[in-house]
Amino acid sequence: MPPRASHLLFAATLPLLSCATPAPHPRAVEQIRRGYQHLATGDLERAEVAFEHALEVAPDLAEARSGLGVALRAAGRPSEALVQFDLALSADPDLAEAHVNRAEALAALGLPEQAEAAFADALRIDPDQVPARIDRARLLARRGAAARAEERALLLLRARRDLLHALEARPDLALAHHDLGWVAWLRGDLAGAAASYERAVRLDPEMVEARLGACAARALGGPCTEGAASCRRCLGAAPPGSPAALRCSALLETVSGCAAATPEASGHGKGAPDRASAPHP
Repeated sequence: MPPRASHLLFAATLPLLSCATPAPHPRAVEQIRRGYQHLATGDLERAEVAFEHALEVAPDLAEARSGLGVALRAAGRPSEALVQFDLALSADPDLAEAHVNRAEALAALGLPEQAEAAFADALRIDPDQVPARIDRARLLARRGAAARAEERALLLLRARRDLLHALEARPDLALAHHDLGWVAWLRGDLAGAAASYERAVRLDPEMVEARLGACAARALGGPCTEGAASCRRCLGAAPPGSPAALRCSALLETVSGCAAATPEASGHGKGAPDRASAPHP
């Protein structure tokens, strides 16, 4: 499963506080900032309290409602979060971040069509909303992975286009390149998947998920020597004993025999892993 983009949602909300009209109460603004700081450190209870405190100071402040919804969603309470996002949008229908967060909550509640509509609402307000692009692309990709034939192809194409739009807004966003690799994988384009994962690694060398994806794509797509080298790099970067390290190690073990037997091979030879043996990137 791809890494979450929640940090993008948190970051995207804060700048609105400086330009909202009329100007929000300074104390409420400070509490909202504290709420997002607590979210960033994983202290969900303190985050929830901080946003509630902001609402005690400014009960109609949409950003505080949206922040409280984010805290509730992070705590695994999407139904309660949805209530807060709806209240935020009642106070400010043009708060794009609340539409994005509402869409993510709807997706978590198993309502993909409603989630897509909410993402579209966010993008009508702000076409540069990167979280909306990333999260909608993931929703479409998951639906595409479970679909067949033409529907699968269409959903994956739509996911790819959302990610390309995200890169128009943020060309250096490693997360978007990672997800392009995932979509290429789902489309059966192993070379494209490897290239996108490797681009993500160049932009963010700490993104272990991208290293794992590159390892898997190179191991399956060949040549064997490139697969083995990619998996060694993945194994060297992944925390010892982590799921990523175990998966990279298993792929390396499988592909190493092929690489040793055919060092100049342009593709896989005997002993190479088949597609079914690969982990989901």
